[in-house]
Amino acid sequence: MHATTLHRLLLLGAGLTLTPALPAVELAARDALTGAPLAATLSYDDGGAHVARIDGALRAIAAPTQRVTATATAAGHHTLSFALDPAAGPLTLLLDPLAEPAAFTRLTTRAATRDDLRWLQGYVRRAADGSPLAGATLTIEGRSTRSDAAGYFELELAPCTANADARSSLHVHASGVGEQQRSGIVCSNGVTRLLLALGAGMPAQLHEDVGALDRGARSTGDAGAAMLPLLREATPIGTLVAPGLVPPTSIRVGYADAACTQSCCTASCTHTCVLPLETYVRRGLDNEWISSWNTQSLRAGSVAYRSYGAWRVAHPIRPSFDICSNACCQVNNGDTHSSTDNAIARTPGLLLTRGGSEAAAAEYSAENNSWDDPNDGLPCSNNDLSCGDGYAGSPANGWPCLADSVGAGRGCFGHGRGMSQWGTQRWAIAATPPLWRWIVDHYFNDNGAGSNLRTAVMTSPLTLTGLSATPATVAAGATLQISASAGNSAGASHAHLLIGASLYRSGVGYLDDSAHDAPLVLATGTQAIGRSFSVPASAPAGSYDLLVSLYLDVDENGAISGNDLALALAIASGAVQVGNDRIFGDGFETTP
Repeated sequence: MHATTLHRLLLLGAGLTLTPALPAVELAARDALTGAPLAATLSYDDGGAHVARIDGALRAIAAPTQRVTATATAAGHHTLSFALDPAAGPLTLLLDPLAEPAAFTRLTTRAATRDDLRWLQGYVRRAADGSPLAGATLTIEGRSTRSDAAGYFELELAPCTANADARSSLHVHASGVGEQQRSGIVCSNGVTRLLLALGAGMPAQLHEDVGALDRGARSTGDAGAAMLPLLREATPIGTLVAPGLVPPTSIRVGYADAACTQSCCTASCTHTCVLPLETYVRRGLDNEWISSWNTQSLRAGSVAYRSYGAWRVAHPIRPSFDICSNACCQVNNGDTHSSTDNAIARTPGLLLTRGGSEAAAAEYSAENNSWDDPNDGLPCSNNDLSCGDGYAGSPANGWPCLADSVGAGRGCFGHGRGMSQWGTQRWAIAATPPLWRWIVDHYFNDNGAGSNLRTAVMTSPLTLTGLSATPATVAAGATLQISASAGNSAGASHAHLLIGASLYRSGVGYLDDSAHDAPLVLATGTQAIGRSFSVPASAPAGSYDLLVSLYLDVDENGAISGNDLALALAIASGAVQVGNDRIFGDGFETTP
């Protein structure tokens, strides 16, 4: 008998009263990219400060007396803030590293010059504590490699064929620990990163779900089929109605394992993994969209995927987690792909909203055409096909009919609500392909003409404050310096912004200086920004409002255009005084 147990029995026999055990919650901390165990500090305040040390294995700590905001910190990692409930089940906290592993950076650099090649890379770990598994054998498509002392592996594979939904199986074996067969890995050139966990309780078979393919039977659509010429609607793109909508910093995801690799439907999720929202999007987009699809389709998908996840944070599916991790909710696991990573990096923090106060439930399904092909063998769950062939929608469920010519002749494969996943790809490879912004607006607000649930618009995680000009009084033809404070709450850097500026005066209109529109990389948090502005020599004297804007360079041409997305605007009324030569000749204005 254990000594502690014997001591407790002796105390009971002596008639002594034991102090009841305090409520506890189990937590572990791991690296979000590599799965490595972290020595982390957890802190929260529920009327008194509480600090605990956690690592890669689940450890019991004192639970708060009420729902609180907790923070986890670890050396070399970003802080993770999340909601901690006194009745929370076991939690694994996934913290983003400040810099990605050198091996990841090295292969990313190499792959950037060879888009015709394909690699697998990642880590093999013990499920229980995240410790590395050295010498694990990985075999796929007749090729093999072994993990090194850190659990890291890297394997170059043959380039993919034209078949966009080809699949492979990976076999992983670690002597004395276990083995696993992971089927359904989509063939896509570029780098696929896998986080693999072995050990007690881990299944011998796992299927890599891809929402666009696995929401029932496999899709028979051909992403490479030649498309007929398509006319882009001339209706205006939806306007930005909710600047400054702050995305949730983290999301609680239901999993079936402490390593956050085994996806589950709601009722079968026994573990909660807490991770930053942008990391959640990276771990999921390649499992919902097909990573070999056109980048405009993937970027459109990233906005829908992020929005639905953010909506679930405000409307949790269970008290212990916000959303589950397989096709019952949104597929999410430890895998990522370079193509989807790159797409997500173009849209950080962008959400859809209907009222401006919270993210919209941005639904989507594989094929939303309102026609059920009786011969394709695909499951159609749309109970309202009244829109007809060539239209998307489900009016009985709040989604009005949408003319969607790219879906014509394709059998319904899903519920018909929101965005059509295969539709985004067909638009992206059309003869006259629109950009991702148009695709998002097309499906979620009918390009400004939508009604009922098809009225969602994109929001911005950026803000501009403290706008000023130096000098505030200038001569026509002179140059002034503009400064402001820019805030980014996206949870990731915005690396593709442009700073625009204008002067405005009633009766004169807008005066622009596009030659000085400046590129901007905006890290998370708040920072000072600036640009110069040359006042046109023809500018009439008088007082002008100063307008500064941050645009996302959607069309990637390095210049502000109508295709780009305005993410922030600040106006300083009467901030600039433009004078004439007589004013600046002796410092005194003369009367005419």
